[in-house]
Amino acid sequence: MKKNKIGECASLVMGALHCESRSWEELLQSTGLAPLELACAIGWLAREDMVNIRMDRGRIAFEAYHEHYY
Repeated sequence: MKKNKIGECASLVMGALHCESRSWEELLQSTGLAPLELACAIGWLAREDMVNIRMDRGRIAFEAYHEHYY
C-alpha cells in the first residue's frame, strides 16, 4: 500500500473520531475501509500521536488525541 493511500485512510479515520470514541467495528463501518487499510491508518495515527487506543468494557476503543494545556 502506498503512503499517500495510508494518509488518505488516516484522514478518514480522524474524521470518524472527530467527536467520539469508536470501536474497531464502528470504524470499519463508518469509514468504509478494508481491515488492512484501517490497520495501516491506525498505525500511522498512533505513530504520529494523533490517536489514543484503550480498552473500554472489554473492547478496544480509539479516540482522537487532543492535547490539553493548563
